[in-house]
Amino acid sequence: MKFMNQKTGWFAGASLLALGLSAVPAAAQDADSEASDSDRRLSTVTVTATQRAESIQDVPIAITALDPEILDRAGVTDVSNLQAVAPSFNMNSSDTTTGGTSLRIRGVGTTGNNIGLESSVGVFMDGVYLSRPGVALGDLMDLEQIEVLRGPQGTLFGRNTSAGALNIRTKAPVLDEFEGFGNLTVGNYDLVNVQAGVNIPVIADTLAVRVSGAVREQSGFVEGINGDESHNRDRTVLRAQALLDLKEAGTFRMILDHSEAEENCCHAVWHNDTAFAAAFAATPFAASNGGAPVTDGLEDLRSNDQDFSNPFENTGISLQYDVETPLGDLTYIGSYRDFESSSERSTDYTTTDIFTVGASPQARAVADGDNFAAGVTSIETTTHELRLQNTAFDDRLDWLVGAYYSDEQISGVGSLTLLDDYQQAVSTGLLGSPANLLNILSGGVDASGDFAVADFGQDGTSFSIFTHNIFSVTDKLSITAGARYVDESKDGFLTQKDGEFDACLATFGEIVAGNHATTVAGDLSALSGASVALNCFVFAAPALNEANFGPLAGALLDPTNPLSGLGNLLPRDFVTTFEDDELVYTLKAGYDLTEDVSIYGGFTHGFKSGGINIDASAAAGGASPNFDSEKVDAWELGMKGEFWDGRARANVAVFLQEMEDFQVLEFTGIRFQTFNVGKAEASGIEIETEAQLNDQFYGGLSLTYTDTRYPRDCDTQDATDPAFNANAANLCGAKLTNAPDYVLVGTLGYENEWLGNQFFANMNVRHEDDRRTSTQPTEIGSDVLLPGDIQQANTKINLRVGLANLDNGWAVELWGNNVTDERTKNVTFSIPLRGGNGNRARGQFSQDPQTYGVTLRKTF
Repeated sequence: MKFMNQKTGWFAGASLLALGLSAVPAAAQDADSEASDSDRRLSTVTVTATQRAESIQDVPIAITALDPEILDRAGVTDVSNLQAVAPSFNMNSSDTTTGGTSLRIRGVGTTGNNIGLESSVGVFMDGVYLSRPGVALGDLMDLEQIEVLRGPQGTLFGRNTSAGALNIRTKAPVLDEFEGFGNLTVGNYDLVNVQAGVNIPVIADTLAVRVSGAVREQSGFVEGINGDESHNRDRTVLRAQALLDLKEAGTFRMILDHSEAEENCCHAVWHNDTAFAAAFAATPFAASNGGAPVTDGLEDLRSNDQDFSNPFENTGISLQYDVETPLGDLTYIGSYRDFESSSERSTDYTTTDIFTVGASPQARAVADGDNFAAGVTSIETTTHELRLQNTAFDDRLDWLVGAYYSDEQISGVGSLTLLDDYQQAVSTGLLGSPANLLNILSGGVDASGDFAVADFGQDGTSFSIFTHNIFSVTDKLSITAGARYVDESKDGFLTQKDGEFDACLATFGEIVAGNHATTVAGDLSALSGASVALNCFVFAAPALNEANFGPLAGALLDPTNPLSGLGNLLPRDFVTTFEDDELVYTLKAGYDLTEDVSIYGGFTHGFKSGGINIDASAAAGGASPNFDSEKVDAWELGMKGEFWDGRARANVAVFLQEMEDFQVLEFTGIRFQTFNVGKAEASGIEIETEAQLNDQFYGGLSLTYTDTRYPRDCDTQDATDPAFNANAANLCGAKLTNAPDYVLVGTLGYENEWLGNQFFANMNVRHEDDRRTSTQPTEIGSDVLLPGDIQQANTKINLRVGLANLDNGWAVELWGNNVTDERTKNVTFSIPLRGGNGNRARGQFSQDPQTYGVTLRKTF
């Protein structure tokens, strides 16, 4: 009733629009069906969104279904390009692709950069959950279909997601046919991509194997100060499958996949420098954007970074067993996956040697000599799912019950090392002083070589039982009811392994000696706070314990002692546990208005597990590294219809999603903070259309309009409350990040015979409105806008033309992506340690520029 009282006007208006849209093509059908000169109809699209094979038009869920031809013709090579064909989907990467990748649907997503956060958009490949977006990296190859499920999921899928899901299905082995394929693509930025696969029947109608692989290499389009490249591609993907059909005893499908990469992603380019930049004229640290004046680095894609290494390896095995039993169709899916990534990067975003992340020489020595041990993250995941499905009451009830269990073990070693220019550059860039104040405040102790190495880990288990049932009340009316009870448990820790903290400890020695700190009414001078915050940069500072600080630790931990304020700037080890459980449920109704047009509506209560911020700065000041689970109540009303004698299709969805304890991760320029915002909302309308215009022309037009926002009362805590979070409060009234008001995607294609061959031309256009690219819209607690926050509206065009001989199985295609070379960004952030409130230097992560090339295909 709360929804009806507050939202009725908006929702009812949009609902009438949806129903009105359903009537327009119907009228066109009446007028034109008899005059049609073409018998070409749109093919039926089958999806598995309900764990049952159904026509997309019969499923009461908002789904975008993409087959390999759609993906190829739109230039989609991996998950990051899906937004070219799915307007409600967005993906961006910052810092590293393995740890800083974020997926969004309907403007809702989870910021990356912390392995403890789960994605708001789940990725499932052949029924197996991929626990982090970075695990889903790799070329899309040998696919059957990708389904983009919009809105909260969880009733039927192994993990609960609050925004949506990607359901990726690869081609299974074929028992009775020998077949294969090979593709070669070359293009600018030295692109070379080879894909190949073969299907081999081993025992007729009983056993077949399918093996496929891909290699992609491409130079980076962002260049650093020493010529170091970023945003390059160097990937290998292998997949081997076996299908065993034992008839009445059931079928087994086993999949073994392995992917690895040696990529350097992502260097950032500058947007602007701090107002203190003029002070650099008197130092060796002049501001630059790859040696050029700082304006907007998107124009020349030049960064200030140096070497970068972010390799990963990803190996998984899964087994699916399907069998008919007296109780119904039984399905078991089990999987194991081992994902390991490393990161070593001199990415302080400036031309100076301020710090390096990962395996510096100092950190390597502590990490037992392993070249990547000081920057490695490992995720091992085991899952088991069991489903039983059958019908009852003369097939009017289609019921499904099941259970799911997963165990995830995360472990890693992280480090940060301060370099030769740290104290001087930070004194200039952050304090606006040409003098090396940090060195002075540490009593002349140099910070060069100071470092910290920390072990971190998390063991998490998830158990759930679920049911999903479709009841046909009449031949036209159906009711869908589903529920899942889920129990989550996570144990996490962070322990400082070792380090060297000369400048930091010397700074505390100077303060205790009274050399640059005075106590007035129990308050330490601001100079002391600045000297500790900077000489004890939290990622390279000693953990606050007796081993590092001796007797001084007690004073720093005592909240009644004036020194405790300085202690709050230091990292702390932690061991913590997170536990939660939730009942997720959905109730929907569908009604067939005609044989070709149906409407549906329903409510879903979704959930995304909370967890632990596994970061060196997470427990600074005694803060809890835990964050709460995210919950969502979602309403949706939709229409699905086929018109024009089956040659046109139009699907419409109107939605409202109200989120509670929305999870946010933010890099403040000093530390990473994870927190919950009390409320967030997303509402809008999605329209997807496609049509076979005549025998030669086809087209499609899709529109997503979303209003994503933090309500003005999103955080109700009083500023005097000890738990008050100024970062959360500052979001109230702002839009969510990377959530444009509207996105329009259009496709126009042409096919015809030419000289005995099949010719095609395809144009794909994506236009998006302005969008915010920063976590925060303004400086904390003020109306001062953060520079470079807005990515202006833009249009990107992908073109592809091809000629194919279907009899001989060859094709050649010419293509160009982003042919007008639109330069856009997806994330904007504050350059670490360079400028303060109101005068920050800002960086940005860019999206792909213009690319073009040729593809050769051969099938047999």
